[in-house]
Amino acid sequence: MNIKQLLATCFVATTLFTACKKSPNEATPDVIDTSGNLYSFWVTTSNGSYLLTTNDLMKDTLLSPNNNKGIDITSYLPASFYGVYAYNHQGKFYLSNDGTRFSQLEITSEGKLKETNNFAFSGNFYLGKVLDEVSSADELVITKTAGTTNKIKNVLEQPIYFMNTKNLTLNKTLTVEIPMIKYIPKQTNGQDDDPYIVPTSLTVRGNKLFVGHKYKSNITKADIIDTTYVYVCDYPSLANGKITKDPRGGFAAGHWEVNKTTFLDDNNDLYIMTRRTTTGAYGILRIKSGETEIDPDYFFDLKDYNVFANSFAANIQKLGNGKAYICPFVVDPAHQRVIADLRLLTGSTGSRTKMNFMENGKLYDVFKTYESRWFVYEYNPENNTVKRGAEIDPGVADIYHVNKIK
Repeated sequence: MNIKQLLATCFVATTLFTACKKSPNEATPDVIDTSGNLYSFWVTTSNGSYLLTTNDLMKDTLLSPNNNKGIDITSYLPASFYGVYAYNHQGKFYLSNDGTRFSQLEITSEGKLKETNNFAFSGNFYLGKVLDEVSSADELVITKTAGTTNKIKNVLEQPIYFMNTKNLTLNKTLTVEIPMIKYIPKQTNGQDDDPYIVPTSLTVRGNKLFVGHKYKSNITKADIIDTTYVYVCDYPSLANGKITKDPRGGFAAGHWEVNKTTFLDDNNDLYIMTRRTTTGAYGILRIKSGETEIDPDYFFDLKDYNVFANSFAANIQKLGNGKAYICPFVVDPAHQRVIADLRLLTGSTGSRTKMNFMENGKLYDVFKTYESRWFVYEYNPENNTVKRGAEIDPGVADIYHVNKIK
């Protein structure tokens, strides 16, 4: 039976899922144990946003804003969904919460989220993409959600900030100029549109920067133009820029938040998610290692799979050994194969997190069962198995992040 046939039996199979644990009880801790491993979950409820912490993701326990004194982080967020504009790096949180202020925060043993530093931008700033490939413990390379359209040059000027994490100052700022299309599309009523660019991914591979981007209508704000555009230039000089494009999969998928919609495999091939404006179907294009043009002989069509089910801004995770996690599926992109559907393995409706992580070769993410219970799951890509860990209070509305703090 292949994976698509298995999907058809998903609801039947999950009714037989009998391994549900009873919600265990745990004594309320007075302080947060920061002496060993520490993990956190960014959750929202009807009353606000909280960080829940644990020293063991796989422990049979119930994590709740009530029984383990969840850290109230509501004051840092104008809206709960701003978790998509937050990032965890080297155990500290980085977020933009008022349109200019960029904050660095950390969890203390007293059960608080403490701002350790901040940087005030002179103009509009919400945290966009993070260039993981070139960030380090001492420097975080980031963008803001959208740059500035320069009508004279007919380019999008997208700044890249090199933020010193020790004192939260800017080491430098570079600006990549992405050429805009040279025609003006029309609306169905014949009205001229004035589309604008949204960067959907930034990836550094060796001495090249690849910027996936899409066009949105200035009138309807909807995604338009079903062509994948990737701007390629030298890095870090940003010289010798050019556009490579491909019409087979739709636009370069994603939006401007911190989620990743590209990944590098073990061979250093770059894979780019695509999406159709008409059908919403996803696909994958490839730029092979050492090349700067989209591979004309490769397209992984995912139209028959509900990629990113329940989670538009999910984070792609490289699993190693040629595999990647594109929620809720595990795929082998080089051979264009879907290996597993983690909804079936976990007996769940899927994951809604915007940030998951790998540790010791295993993936950790949170899934919601058909009984509306949240559980941490450990996925082992070597043998395609899952283990269920801690439960999270079913009263939680959403879970944005799963992070390792230390």
